[in-house]
Formats: sequence, structure tokens, C-alpha cells
Amino acid sequence: MVSAVPSRHRLHGHLLRCVVSLAAIAFTVDAVQYDTIDKYDCFRSLEGMTKSMFDLAESYPDLSSVVDIGDSYLKSKNDNNDDYPLPQNGYDIYAMVITASDSPHPSSAKGKTLIISGVHPREYAPPELTMRFAESLLTGYEVDADITWILQHTEVHIIFQVNPDSRYVTEKYPKTFWRKNQNPGNGRENCKADEIGVDLNRNFGFKWGDQDGASDDSCDSTYHGRGPGSEPETRAVVDYAKEIFPEEQGRRDDPEGSTNVAFGEDNTGIFVDVHAPGGYIFYPWGHKDRKSPDDDALQATARKMSYYNGYVLWAGGQPDFQYAASGDSSDYMYATLGVASFGLELGEDFYEDCSRFENEIVPGNLPALTYLVKNAKKPFSLAKGPDIISLIVSDDVIQDGIQYGIKVTVVASDSRLVNSISRYPDFPETGGQGVAEVRVYLDVHPDDYEEGDALAWEMQLIDNDSEEPKFELEVISAGGFSAGRHTLYVQAKDGAGYFGPTTGAFFDVEMRPTKSPSLAPTTGSPSPKPTSMPIRRPSKKPSVSPTTATPSAVPTGKPSTFRPTKSPSRSPVTANPLPSPTRNPTRAPSYSPTTAQPSASPTTNPTRLPSSSPSYGPSRNPSISPTGQPTTSPSDSPSTANPTSQPSTSSSFDPSTKPSFYHSLSPSINPSGDPRYQPSDDPTIELTLGPTPASSSVAQVTETLRSENASTTACSSASAVLALLASALSLLYLG
Repeated sequence: MVSAVPSRHRLHGHLLRCVVSLAAIAFTVDAVQYDTIDKYDCFRSLEGMTKSMFDLAESYPDLSSVVDIGDSYLKSKNDNNDDYPLPQNGYDIYAMVITASDSPHPSSAKGKTLIISGVHPREYAPPELTMRFAESLLTGYEVDADITWILQHTEVHIIFQVNPDSRYVTEKYPKTFWRKNQNPGNGRENCKADEIGVDLNRNFGFKWGDQDGASDDSCDSTYHGRGPGSEPETRAVVDYAKEIFPEEQGRRDDPEGSTNVAFGEDNTGIFVDVHAPGGYIFYPWGHKDRKSPDDDALQATARKMSYYNGYVLWAGGQPDFQYAASGDSSDYMYATLGVASFGLELGEDFYEDCSRFENEIVPGNLPALTYLVKNAKKPFSLAKGPDIISLIVSDDVIQDGIQYGIKVTVVASDSRLVNSISRYPDFPETGGQGVAEVRVYLDVHPDDYEEGDALAWEMQLIDNDSEEPKFELEVISAGGFSAGRHTLYVQAKDGAGYFGPTTGAFFDVEMRPTKSPSLAPTTGSPSPKPTSMPIRRPSKKPSVSPTTATPSAVPTGKPSTFRPTKSPSRSPVTANPLPSPTRNPTRAPSYSPTTAQPSASPTTNPTRLPSSSPSYGPSRNPSISPTGQPTTSPSDSPSTANPTSQPSTSSSFDPSTKPSFYHSLSPSINPSGDPRYQPSDDPTIELTLGPTPASSSVAQVTETLRSENASTTACSSASAVLALLASALSLLYLG
């Protein structure tokens, strides 16, 4: 029997958004046990966030750990704010590390992603979103195929609260709308009580002090501080980034003199700084309205993120460039460390409405972040390749009336995601090369593939009439499928030779005695077993010749229990000023978890929230909202032969006749969450894996694409039920 497993069958671009959205709503149920911001029950407070972080590290010791990376300003000075007193003299700054300890890859071989939030503490939504993302990764491991391989090949580092001193102030004294840190400088004599501090996002050491994008007035909301990296919070982020991103990939001693020099496509690592509000995705350059030398890759990535969240682009050369920001984190990480750098401006308000956060911000941005993390190993290359739009496993392979295999159906596109922003022109630089090739790998990730180590096939192009061409190939799995869990990995390549990000799907095989199913037979016979060359070529090849990926290691079957051999240089956390979690986190594989208990809970009561935001501080609201229909570019995919057979249409799932199939979420939903989205008639890429040994047969399991409307309704209904349950539990908890 072949059976799909709940939430394990990833359908990229459609089902991804529904699965992650429902998981995020489910987290709101659990969140009621943590302290939240007054009048904003969807946002955990500084205390609640810290407790959540420690609880996750304890609950998932093989996937996560916590690192103390530095001190806040007040802790570094053993000081306090007399006007807005904190319960203690400052806080530690923590990072959470999320990666699989059972991966065969050591830390040095994994891609790295660093996500930060809470730089500007009056922006309530960013820390909660990054915590929801951490939760989705931890709960998705060995449940979702994509999340599983991501954590096998990638380390995700998240700093939830970069500016904890001021986060406490803005939560307890919300009328301040605090943006900067708590460094008074010379502001105590010259500024109002709520105007002191340094804007940490103007304090990084690239283009620091440029007056076009920062202020030297200590009372101003964009005050850049006394020098580059003058603030302990900034130094904590920079030192940690230098520790995790590879030094050998071309760090520049004079980044300001090299702004026209590209880093190249072999650099690794992704950095994300999450802010609010506005509805923007930003990337270099931010200090001036000019494109960076790596704009093709950075812009392609940002455009593809917009496919999920519907945001517009705030970057040099774009129509929605708002204003210059010098000394910011994104420009620094790209220019100095050579990593692909991005940022988000979430929602519409500093103190975001909970309904908008749960129904728009979380469902749109969790899949956008997941897409980003997929590219961490080679972000300057993978973003230029085609994307897997959907991946379906079904049972439509019939030989002489007997079910003998599974069918894999894939839709790939080089243009759909990158050209999804309405009123933006198409981006032919990376979205006009067409899909030249699609490969499927059985039980080995493409990065780990070596000749002869696993079964892999190149599909045959059979229909080149649209931008999303159809491929088909029938092959036989050598010896049939063994019983147990299997993973299919799919990757597409464009006409310029760029591979896109990998998409995976789980399927389980349980052997049963041979029985003749009552299904109509089809004509034709399966292809012969593959020879010693595991990449099988179609009888008529595309014009672009395939290449073989070079792996770092080759896992087989289920992940091994091998743990990373390289330990970090950081010492374990020794202090935690916030209220203690109920249990201490267990030691994790890559970083040592914290062991000390936070101190007592703050007792100061919060002030009532003002009805509107203050007039000072930069606005993040977009001037124009995206409207209209996404556009696409013509395909340059190579022509090919006619199909030898037409793919059969998958039938709708019927639980009464196919009890082994458990996955009920529909993949065909609105990926952007707005009315401008329209479904398209996508051709498919088809692979057939054929018969099992004669002593067993494969029972039916079908994953079907339902209509856009039906699937949207299913996801929305499930979301509504979970949201209602969350509200009810919240009332019980609060009452």
C-alpha cells in the first residue's frame, strides 16, 4: 500500500499557503498560555516571547537551541530609564538556532539564514511573526517534506527581540511609540523624555552617517548614533552574523568602494530584517535609489516573495522606492558580508490589528519566508531558476488491469512567480528563459546526488505550447519500492542553465499480498529498469543539455542519527532576566541551550493604547496598493516530440473507497490572498514510477488538484473553525 500522510505531501505554491496558514492559526490556540500585550492578544509580550522561546528549545531539543549573543544598552551600562523605568537594568539578547541534529551534514556544510525582528520596538507584529515561523519549522519537521529537507540542509537563526529594553517600554507605555534604543546620549538635556535613543537601523557600519538617509540630531527618530556600530544591540547582531556566515566567501574590507562589484553566484547565506508597517519587501540598495550589481538575483527573489504576500518592492530602481535609509542592516549584510539581504514591512499599523495579522500577515508571509529559506545554500543562483508550482502524487498507473505504481505530476514555471506583481513590468532577466528540464529524485536531495547513488530521472518535454510546458516519462524503480517512508524531490532548470529551488513530497509504502484491483487496464508497458546511469534521458532531448548536481553528502532512506561534528565557539547562555519557563531547554546539537532561569515578572501595568500613531517617525505605508492581474512573459522553452500517451486525470478523493489516504487539504488555492489572483490553465509535468515486485501490489492513493473555488473554500472553512476555537479558548483563559 502507498499512503499519503497528513500534511506531508507538499504542493508548492498552492497547498503550501493553506498548510502554513492553518498551522499558524493553530498556534494562536497554544499562545493563550503566554503573556500577551495589553489589548493585543495575538502578540506575545517580551516576557511571553522569551518563555515561548525557552519552551520550544526544551520541547524540540534535537531541532533547536538558544544562544545569548549580547546585552542591551541598559544591561551593558547597568542603568535604567528614570522616566520609564524597567523592572531591571536591561536584558540579554538571544538567538534561537533551528536545524536538524540528525542530518548527515555538519554545520559548516549547511546553508545559513539569519532573521531579526524587534529592531524598532513600536512595531508589534514582527517578533510575533518570526516566532510563528519558528513554530512552523519545528512542528513541520518529519511532517512536511520541504521543511524536513530544509532543516536537514540549513540552519535558521532567529533573533526575535533585537531591542528588548525599548520593547518593554513600548509595551508598558504605549503612548510613547518608542522607536530607538535606550541610550540617552546627550538627549536627556536636549530631547523630550520619549525622544532619546539611537535608531539601530541607522547604526550599522555601511554608509553610516550619510545625511541623505539618517540624522545627526540626537532627538530625531532616525538618529544614527555617535559612530558606526556604537550601540551594543547593533554589535550583537553584527558579531553574530560574522560568526555564522562564511568568512571565506569574500568579505570586503572596503565595501563602500566596491558598490559596483557583484559578489557572484556561489555566495551563500540569507539575511532578513522584519519591520512594520507598509506592505513592502526591501533589498539593496536602500541608501540610494540605484540597483545593486546583484540586482537580478535579489529582485527575482523579492518578486517571488511577493507572489505569496502581495507586497511591492522598496529598492533601488523600483517605482515604490520610498526614501533612502543609510546605515541600515540590509545594506550592511549584503555589502560587507556578501549575503543576500532582504526585509519586510508588515501590515498597516505599528500596533497592528489582530484580525489583519491573523488573516493576512501570517498566511502571506510564512510561505514567503519558507521560500526564502529554501534558497539559503545558493541564493544568488537558485532565485534565477524555475519554480515548482505544484507536485501531486497519485495512483493512475495501470498495467493489464493491475495497479503497479504511482504517478507524479508537476507544474513548473520560470515566469509565474517572478512576474506576479501587478503594474510592475515583467522581469525577463530571470523569468523569460522557459522550463528546459525537470528532474525527479527518489530518496536523495539534488544537492546530495551522486552518479549511481540513487534513482533520478529527467522528464521528456511533450507539449511546448504554453509558458508552463508539459513533460512526461515512465520509468521503473529498480526492484520496486521498499516498504516505509520515501521522499520525492523535484527540481526544474531553465533555458539559461539555472536550477530553481527544490520541492519535496513524502509517500509511504506498505506491502500487501497481490490483489487484482477493479480498475480498467491501460495499454503500453513500462520502460525498462534503469541501467548504471541513474539519470535517464528522454528519447528526444530538449535543446538544453542536462547537468549533474554536485553533492556534499548522500543520505539514504530515513535520516541517520549522525550529529554535526562542528561545535560553535559560543558559550552556553548563563543568565535570563525574564520570567522563567517551567522547564529548562535540553542541550541541542549545534548550540548549547540556556540553563538559567529568568527573573520575576514585571509588575508595571500598561497604559491604555492611544487611538492613533504619533506624527513623528518615518511612515511605512505604501502610496499605491497593487491592483490588477499578474502578467507573464513568453516562454523560450525548447520544442520537443509529441507525447506517447496522454496523462490520465486524477479523480476526486473519496474517503469511503480510499481509506489509506489521509491528506484532505486542497492544493489549488489563492496563493496571494487577494481578489486580483486568477487561476490559470497549467499544463503538467508527469512522471510514472512503475511496478512493485510480483509478490506485492500498490494500493490506491490519490492526491488531486481540485478547483480554485472549492479548495479556497476548504482552506477558509478550516481556518474559520480553528480561529473560532482559538477565540473560545482565549476567552476561557482570560476569563
